[in-house]
This record gives sequence, structure tokens and C-alpha cells, in this order.
Amino acid sequence: MGLFPSRWLTRQGKRFDALACRDFRRFTCGNGVSLIGTWLQRVGAGWLAWEVSHSSVWLGIVAFADLFPTLLFAPLAGVMADRCDRRKVVLYCQCVAMAMALLQSGLLLGGVQSLAWLLVTTSISGTANALCQPARMAWVSSLVPKPQLASAVAINSLCFNLARFAGPAVAGAMLLEFGTAALFGLNALSYAVFIVVLMRMPAAPMPAAMAPSARWFGDALDGFRYLASVAYLRGVFVITAASAVCIRGIPELAPAISEQLLRQGPRGFASLVAAAGAGALAGGVWFCGRDGARCVATLIGRHVLAASLCALALALTRDFRLALALFFAMGFSVVVTGIGAQTLIHQSVPEHLRGRVLGSYGVIFRGGPALSALWLGAAAPLGGLRVALGVGGLLCVAVCFMASVRVRRAVRRLARSR
Repeated sequence: MGLFPSRWLTRQGKRFDALACRDFRRFTCGNGVSLIGTWLQRVGAGWLAWEVSHSSVWLGIVAFADLFPTLLFAPLAGVMADRCDRRKVVLYCQCVAMAMALLQSGLLLGGVQSLAWLLVTTSISGTANALCQPARMAWVSSLVPKPQLASAVAINSLCFNLARFAGPAVAGAMLLEFGTAALFGLNALSYAVFIVVLMRMPAAPMPAAMAPSARWFGDALDGFRYLASVAYLRGVFVITAASAVCIRGIPELAPAISEQLLRQGPRGFASLVAAAGAGALAGGVWFCGRDGARCVATLIGRHVLAASLCALALALTRDFRLALALFFAMGFSVVVTGIGAQTLIHQSVPEHLRGRVLGSYGVIFRGGPALSALWLGAAAPLGGLRVALGVGGLLCVAVCFMASVRVRRAVRRLARSR
């Protein structure tokens, strides 16, 4: 008998069997490079806002500018994902985001450190990402055969969270040596790599016939209607929304947490964000291979509660090493929640509605942290950053506890009906 049981090795191999599909493998490589660049820019934008303003309010505003377009455009983007060539949607959005990264890098190289320009470029990039996200996530299901779908979803999430770890780690070194302009420039290069990959891939099949433009608004609401009609999905999304709005904006405040609460400066900031990314990567690896809607629904509630407790502990600690551990644990739990929600959607939602439901999920996944960063950043000067973190954690615990009870009841009813 070897060091690892053969059954365990077989299970690990099945977790990554989606990479045997050529188009999915290409997509994953290009997407991974682009995502690392996105995190480089996100670190750069956060530090630039802090360096110019030294205000947690501005940190919240810049994070909001990046993420709030999802609140406006995610439902429409979901319809686009169900009605248009998903490859073209992703390709055009990547081109717009690349142009904004080049513009911001050029401004910094020219000596222009303007919060106004940062808000403009960040808002336009955020809009491109909001329109791209549902198509990018829904496209995964058409790149692999159905038996390999769970593997593809897990790999796609692992790719995102590997970028969350690698991006800030690289950004920390680049920030100290070359400044923020280099981070924006490298992000533009990463978009260019993904654009080349996308141009070499075949057109994505459209899951439904093109709908008249007058019906797009009504079609956009179908994703929310479907979520509201399925009890355990409704409960899970309430829990996910509570997490997004109450505590998911905490990493966006890492510059203020590093400097005001932990006295660590830019190196500490990069370390905190990298710790969250490492936790997210570990959570993605741990989650791979898990399936079953009922198990996942319960798991989501537990990990949102765990992340809430980490936020409460972060509000109380002054120890940098403990803060790193808490950022790691929060990253772990947040990614388990995110992969769980995506897995539920891919397993439970019909193909013709999947893009719109993913668009509804995008409102929570990206729009929620924008609201979280905004209100946490605004509350910090009023009662202190520690009080803001504590209030967010307590609110999330309360909502999570109440919604988890309803999810368990819905899951039991679903089990009895089967």
C-alpha cells in the first residue's frame, strides 16, 4: 500500500478532469492570467486611494466605484449571457477594461495622482466586469460535458482564488519597488493575454433564441423570480447577501486596518490581502469534489457564520499575526460560500435561466461588497474602525442564524418530497 490510498488518488484526479477539455483548458489559463492582473490593479487602486487621502471613507468610495455597477447592470448582463454569444461578451468587456488600465497607468506615469480620475477608470472597469461576469461564469457549463461540470465549476473558482493569493503577493513586491503605475500596466498586459486566448476560441453556443429587446427587462427579472420560487435557494441567497453586505467589504479596508489598527503600513496591507487570498485558495481546494445541493446549502450557512465570527475577532485584536490568521480564515469561508452558491446554481437551475440567475447572484457577489465597503468606510470615522467591524459581524451573525433555520426546514421538506 502506497503513501496515499488509491481511492483517494482517484478522487483527486476526478476533481480536475475538466482540464482534459481543450477549450476549457485554454479558457482557464487565459482567465487565470487576467484575474491575477485584476487583483494587481485592485491592490494598486486601494493603496493609491489611501496614499492620496489617508481616509477610510475614500477607500470605501473607490471600492464602491469598482463594484457598484454590478447592482445596476448584473440583471441585464444575465440576459446577455442567455441571449448573446458569451465569448464575444467576454471579449469586448476585456478590451474596455484593458483600455482603462492603460489610461490609469499612463496618468500615474505622467505624475497625475487624481482621485477623480481613479473613480472614472475604476467605475468604467467595474461596469465592464459587471457585464462580463455572468457570461464568463455561464460559459463554463458549455465548455465541458455535463459529468465534468462540477469539476469545471470548482476549477474556475480555484483559478479565481489562486489569483486572489498570487495577485496581492506580487502586488506587494511591485508596489514597494515600482509603485502603483506598474500594477495598472501589468493588469493591461494580463487583459491582452486573455484577449488573444479568446480570439482563438470558437463562438459560444447560445442557449436560447434571441429575445426582442423590449422583453429584456422582464427577462432580467426572471432570475430573481426563480430564486424566490425555490425555498432553499431563497434562504441560501439571503445568507449570502447578509455576508456580502455586512462583512465582505472588510478586505477593501485592509489599508486602513493595516495602518490604523495594526501599525504595519504597505507591507502589512499586502500581507493581509495575500492571507485572505491564501485562505480562499485553501477553501477552493477543500471544496473541490463536494456536491449535492442539500449538503452545500447547509455548508454555506456554517461558513458565513464562521466568517462573521472572524470579523468580530478582527475588531478586537491588535496582534498582526492573529489578524493574518483571521484574514486567512475569512478568505477560506468566503470562497466556500461562493463556490457553494455557484454549485447550487449550476446543479439546480435550468440551462435557459442559468445566465440570469448567475446575474442575480452577481448582484450579491459583487454589489454586496461594494455596499459593505461603503458603509464600513463611512462608519469608521464616526465610531471607529473597530466598532464598524464589530457591528458588521454582529449583523451578519443575526441574519445568518435566522435564515439558516429556514434553510434547514426547506431542505428537510425537499428530502421528504423525494
